[in-house]
Amino acid sequence: MREIVHLQAGQCGNQIGAKFWEIISEEHGIDSNGIY
Repeated sequence: MREIVHLQAGQCGNQIGAKFWEIISEEHGIDSNGIY
């Protein structure tokens, strides 16, 4: 399994980061607990 290191800074960075993880989890079928 590969790991992703993701850093966010500031309000804009947090909003972009939240959307990033929302899209990635949908694309890869991962729920909010990190389960496939």
